Amino acid sequence: MVEPIFPEVVIGPIVYITIGLLLALVIFLSAYIYWLKSSKNRYLDLKQLKMPESRIIILETVIENGELQNRLPKKTNYSKSTVSQAISELIANDLVKKKKRGNSYLIEANIDKIEEKIERV
Repeated sequence: MVEPIFPEVVIGPIVYITIGLLLALVIFLSAYIYWLKSSKNRYLDLKQLKMPESRIIILETVIENGELQNRLPKKTNYSKSTVSQAISELIANDLVKKKKRGNSYLIEANIDKIEEKIERV
């Protein structure tokens, strides 16, 4: 009788459980790190910027993912002129960026500058 070159290795259930737990830990830590990076914007205290309330509300609206300028009046309950003036002021302070998107502009927060200004206050 011929013996196999590589005998069958018997791996106990403890090894499978350990591998499964390590894999779950790696997946959990990856998701947690991703969540921390994506949610750091939520912890900015914009009230420290000492700006009018309309500017802070507009900044809070665009801080997560940006927003089209033509949608901001409806989302913030401010008039088009108030939104336009606020955006102009925020751009002048380098707190937001304005990019052309179709018939409107995409307004995005400049997180680095916002954090910098909050730290200075």
